[in-house]
Amino acid sequence: MKDFWEAVERRLAACSTDELRAILRAMARETRPTGRQAFLEELDRAEDAGDAVRRALQQDALLSDIEDLAEELEAAMAEAEPSEERYERYGWGEWSDYDEEDSLGPYEEFVEPLVELLDRARAAFDYGHLSLAREAFGKLFEVLDLEDEYGRGVRLSDLSGVDAGEAYARYVRAVYETEPLERRPEALLAHMRQVQLGLDRPRPMLDDLVQISPRSLPDRERFLAGWIAYLRTQSGSDADAWLREAVRLSQGTPGLEALARTEGQARPRAYLDWFTALEEEGRHSEVLAGAREALRALPAELPIRAAVADHLCAAAARLDETEALRAGRWEAFLAQPSLSRLLDLWDTVPAGSERTALMRQAVHYLRDRLAHPPEIAWERDDLERVVPVRKSVLAHACLLAGELETARKIAAAERVLGWSSGDNPQGLVVAFFLVLLSGNAPGALPPNLAQFWRRRLGDSSAAWFGSEQDELQVRLERAYTERFATVALSGESQERVLSWCLDVARRRIDAIVGGQHRASYDKAATLTTACAEVLQLRGDKAGAAAWVNEVRTRFPRHRAFQSELRTAHARMEP
Repeated sequence: MKDFWEAVERRLAACSTDELRAILRAMARETRPTGRQAFLEELDRAEDAGDAVRRALQQDALLSDIEDLAEELEAAMAEAEPSEERYERYGWGEWSDYDEEDSLGPYEEFVEPLVELLDRARAAFDYGHLSLAREAFGKLFEVLDLEDEYGRGVRLSDLSGVDAGEAYARYVRAVYETEPLERRPEALLAHMRQVQLGLDRPRPMLDDLVQISPRSLPDRERFLAGWIAYLRTQSGSDADAWLREAVRLSQGTPGLEALARTEGQARPRAYLDWFTALEEEGRHSEVLAGAREALRALPAELPIRAAVADHLCAAAARLDETEALRAGRWEAFLAQPSLSRLLDLWDTVPAGSERTALMRQAVHYLRDRLAHPPEIAWERDDLERVVPVRKSVLAHACLLAGELETARKIAAAERVLGWSSGDNPQGLVVAFFLVLLSGNAPGALPPNLAQFWRRRLGDSSAAWFGSEQDELQVRLERAYTERFATVALSGESQERVLSWCLDVARRRIDAIVGGQHRASYDKAATLTTACAEVLQLRGDKAGAAAWVNEVRTRFPRHRAFQSELRTAHARMEP
């Protein structure tokens, strides 16, 4: 908001009277017919700013209007009924149209009045009526916290066109400006914590208060000194975040450096703030040195070491420090042994024996961590959350390291159902061996085998979402294309592994179709024909036909599966 108003003032200052008239005329031409009278009224109000503000705010009536609306909403809530009772009373009428899961329910009529009242409270703040704004926002947030005994009410998220973050920032800024300086830290902390309870977004920050208004923050430096001292007496992640922000606003990068070096073990995020500030100033050598210092200081079991290592890697890449980059990737993997960080290791080291050795190190570490898992505790975000080792990540590490028999043994112990789970690597390992046994590169696989392979890679990345999942899949495909080019099985091993794959496939198909898991019939059909395609590519066309026929004849009465099998079989190349 502050940036917006400053930009507005800069543009106005650069305009002549004629240019301002031209701007207003252009705005008038863009006004819709229904808005023309309101546009003219805005021009009239501009003639007398004092009266216009008074009329717009309706100061005398704002608080009473909020109280009236609250009483109306409470009365409506007192008469509310659950959906079942409304159905019995009214049938499928107006009161039965609301689902029990709908938090807004029958209170939609209150949305527009609340939007209008919040707009008036915003105007009170923008025009400097801070005591009124504070009381109005406080009362409105109380109204938005109301709910009937079935958990329904009007939430801030229900109010179209209202920015929740800006509304809360105006409220807390009004609290700041209406509290005496000596009481301001305590009052501000209480209200910022209260705001966070109702805000489905990152915690409110002091900088939000600075940016919400073009007015300078009163008593800024004196307040920051008291705010820092007060926050040092508080506990919790919120107080820590606000302290680090206050140090940055008050003392800049040198303050963050001092905080990290003196209190970094108790406040490890101070290191991250310090590195971010250094990066913004282009001081990458200092980031590299500071990150190394942080990794020496922080306990080995802290997941946040991965974020420290990420800063180290970014600086190393900027400085072309290859060894430092590799060391940083390893530290990040140790702290958070996820699939993406395993692929970071793969991408960091060139192909060859060095890469294989690194993957084997990863296998050793993952197996040890699976045997001695760390305690899992809830944390606010991924920086401090312990990453449990998924068996699929271990299987990937084994396959990429060339430890194929180890991967097969891990997979053999798993269930033939639940392959979509990231903790069941059996499908991944079977798919890997089928591709390897086909003799074709991943980009030249027959249709069913290609679909089976991609689906199994997708299962591995299913713990992530959206673009991150897509990126992981692409990275996996690239890594395995490189892996398949350098790995092979002996003739005897090929027959033994093929027999194992077919046995697992047979048991999985039996479990899916025999158990009538209809939603997975297409998966069973694709697996059947993928195995047949491998047999064909190995020169055993008779074996491929016999395999498909064996599966088909085992389930003659499962018409839905037979249909899926015909569809999959039609995709096979002759």
